[in-house]
This record gives sequence, C-alpha cells and structure tokens, in this order.
Amino acid sequence: MKKQFFFCVIIFLSNYEIAQSLNTSAGDITVKTKETHQTMIGFGASLAWADDQLAVHPKKDEIYNLIINDLGLGILRLRNTYRFGAVGNGYNISKIVSALSTISGKKPIIFISSWSPPSELKSNNNTSNGGTLKKDSTGKYVYSDFAKYWTDAIQEYTALGVAPDYISIQNEPDFTATWESCILNATENTGNAGYNKALDSVYAAIQNAGLLTKIIGPEPLGIGYDDFTRYANMLNKNHLDGYAYHLYTGESDYVNDNHNPDLFYGNLNSIPTNYSGKPIWMTEYDRGDWFNTAWLINNCIVAGNVSAYLWWELVWGSGGKPLIEMQSTSYTISKYYWAIKHFSKFISAGWERVTAESDSDNIKTSAFINPAGNKLTVIVINTGSKTQTKNLNILDFKPDNGIVFRTTDNLNYTVIDSSFNNIQPLDYPARSITTISFSGSLVTSVQNHQLTPYRFSISQNYPNPFNPATTIKFTLTEKSDVRIILINVLGQVVKEIASGNYSAGQHQLKLDGSDLSSGVYFYRFETGNYSITKKLVLLK
Repeated sequence: MKKQFFFCVIIFLSNYEIAQSLNTSAGDITVKTKETHQTMIGFGASLAWADDQLAVHPKKDEIYNLIINDLGLGILRLRNTYRFGAVGNGYNISKIVSALSTISGKKPIIFISSWSPPSELKSNNNTSNGGTLKKDSTGKYVYSDFAKYWTDAIQEYTALGVAPDYISIQNEPDFTATWESCILNATENTGNAGYNKALDSVYAAIQNAGLLTKIIGPEPLGIGYDDFTRYANMLNKNHLDGYAYHLYTGESDYVNDNHNPDLFYGNLNSIPTNYSGKPIWMTEYDRGDWFNTAWLINNCIVAGNVSAYLWWELVWGSGGKPLIEMQSTSYTISKYYWAIKHFSKFISAGWERVTAESDSDNIKTSAFINPAGNKLTVIVINTGSKTQTKNLNILDFKPDNGIVFRTTDNLNYTVIDSSFNNIQPLDYPARSITTISFSGSLVTSVQNHQLTPYRFSISQNYPNPFNPATTIKFTLTEKSDVRIILINVLGQVVKEIASGNYSAGQHQLKLDGSDLSSGVYFYRFETGNYSITKKLVLLK
C-alpha cells in the first residue's frame, strides 16, 4: 500500500506594522543534522605575553570565571618560555591553569607554540629579530639540540601541571619579528634551517622520550601567497597531528585592516581539499571589527573545515584587540568577546558540524550537534544591509526548546527569545549575529527520516505584497493528503482554503483576501518532523 503524506498549511495573522514587514519576504535556512562534517576540538585564545599580569590581577578570579563559565573557551595557547633549564614564567602559568581547571572540572587543552628557541640555539645569538638555528662546528644546523629544547620544555611544563596536549615547533616560521622570532624555511638552504627537518627531529625526540604531546603545524603567517602550501608540501604528514595556520594573509584582494571575510573563501577551502585527513587549526588572528570576526569564524568553519579556532589576545593591557582588557584594578569586556561567544559558548570538543544552508548570499550560517544528539546550536550572521526574515527548517532533529541570543552594534549577546519554538520565522537584523541553542532529540525512525522536504517543495506566494489575491504553489513527489487553513492571531480558524488528496506534481492555490484586513500573514507547511513557514503581506 502506498504511503500517504499529510501536509498542513497554516496562515497566521499578525499585528506588525506593514511598512516594517516589507524589508524582505521570508526565506529559508535549512539544517541537515544527518549530514556531518568535521569534529570540533574547540575554541580558544592566546595568553602568550599577558600571563604575568593576569596571575596577579586583583580581579583575576572573576576573569577566570568569565573565560570558562561565560565564554566557554576550551583551548589555551601559551608561549614556550623554557630557558636556561626552567620555564621563565612557570609559577604564574601553573596558577592560571590550576584555577581554570578547578572552575571547569578539567584541564583546558594546552597548546604551546615557540616564538623563538633560546638565544644559544640561534644564529644571531638573540631571540629577537629573526635569525635561524645556528650551525655546529661541521656546518650543520643544530636540529638535535632544537629537539632536545622541546622535549626538555615539555617535561618541565608537565612537572608544573601544565602538560601540553599540542605544540607548534615555531610560530610564524616565515616572519621576522623584532620581539621574538626564528626563521625556518620550508626546506633547508645555506641561509636558513628547514622547518621540515626541524619537525622530523622534534617528532623523533618526542617519540623516543615516550611523550604523549601532539604536534600541529606549520603555523605560517597566513594562507595567501602560498604561505601555507610551500611549507605543508614539504612536511612528512605522518609527523603532524593537525595542520595549523594564521590568517594575516589569505584574502584574494587585500583592501585594509578590516579584511572582507568572503575574500578568504577560496584559500580557506583549498586547504581541506588538498590536505585532508587531519584536523585543521586556525591558531591566530586579530584583524577587522567584531562583526567581521564572527563572519570570518563562520567562513573558517564552513569553507576551511577548521576544528579549532583561536583568537590572538585572550587578555591584554591597553591596546590591541583582546577579549578582556585589563586595567590596573579592573577589566573591560570587548566587543570581540561577544562575537566569539556566539560560537564558543555552545560548541565544545566532540561536537560535530552539520550542514546548514541559506537561500540568501547575505546570510552566513553554521550548525553543530553534540555527541549525545540532544543539543543543537545554529548560528546565523546577516552580512547584508536589511533585515531578513527566515524560516528555520531542521531535518531529523526534534527541537523541544530554543534560546535565541543576539549581538548587534547595540546589543551584546542579548536573549531575545528564551522559549523559541521554531514555529514562526525569525527576523535577522542587518549586521547581526544570532545563536540559537536548542535542546531536543535526533529523529531515528526510518519513517520520520523519509518525511523530508525532498518529498515536496513550496514556493513563495506571488505576488507579495498582494491585493486582493495571491497564488501559493507547491510540488509533491507522491500522492498526498493536503489541508490548508487560515487562522487569526488568536488561533481561530477563519476558513478552510483547501482539503483533499492531491496527486504527484505541481499545484497552485489561490488565496483571496477580499474579506481580510491588511496585515502580515504567515503560511506554514508541516510534514512529520519537517516544517516550513513563509511570510506574505496583504496591502489594501
């Protein structure tokens, strides 16, 4: 016996201002919870040079609580300060990590990167101003000494209770900095040591020492100008546990400091395409404003397939773009804090990215589900200049309740709906970030899985706005029962527009609004666990 699918179309009458509703017709955002992508390692930021200030700050405990409980960061990036047989700032680092671990109930993921090895290993006898590894008396670069520096550092950090989960053997090996830096070319030449040989030496030393620390790299300045590929192509990928890069280059057309996030798209996408099989980390960035930051995070995750995203300054003094700016006796939360919180608060290690699609180029969206399958996070960024109204269509997941958070130029991670039921569409203002945190459950039955929008499609009514009539078109792939009713804002049925069994194919229905008042309406299709709502306007 052929299965019959039931469709219900409900049209809601609203009291919104008509002029406000004319920004755009309702479109669609679709989340496909059974189409999974990368597994997330998490979000984090760097404490590279501010650990001493944080450890003694009078409000350090409040800041620790913000980092863990409010911001939800799970990765801490540290600078390798192992020198002269000890970690130079080990006492403060140990206190900070201990405090963060106590609050969260577990140690954060520790990622240690080196800005420069000790001066005695440098060709210029200085940790600053570039230089490379020095050569021994036979004219060979001291790769084995460099590897011992790393294994000694790992063991010393571990003794302090700060065991590194991941290391990067050289931060930005392609960049000469006046503070600390060390140039390692992609391959060795007479002027500079080779990153590939340094990596091989460190990997072998870690294995021989029986250490569990993982290595990610090559962590170049950016992904433009072949910054990443010229290093990655020369590496033994079996010696890496993940690929890492920064984003200070990589857009296709550099304009100014406020980089256009979409111009990174091609280079971001090329890395998972050409270097698959290992997690991808974006380990440092601090350009653009708060909004472009969120926009670029989305593009890194969706186009770049990154599993870990790290901002540069976690805490800092005056200047820079920290998430938390420390003054002598107080602190200030920056706008970047709220932008990153839209991702970090409800996405943790082990969550999987699932497919999220929008019918608008100006709507950037991503979605994530937790390992238990009972939490779903959807993030929507409107990069356009007008409010857009969107139906959120969630496949194979039954949401019980959603909390909607929003950041705009005038709002900071503000709750705009604490019981979002996903029945009516949601407005997404221009230049806004919206996070929806759902509780619910995955739909596992075969029957429910078949009830997807691939069984039908619904077009936006035309014309819209209309007076007095408009047409609604829909297409069925199988013979199905269809009912269309009109209700008012009180939930009262005004009329039954259609009810009956419709054959497979395209159908159109005429809605006559001659007896209706001007206003905004919504028509909604429901089938099993799938639902869709679209907006229409009667303007007399």
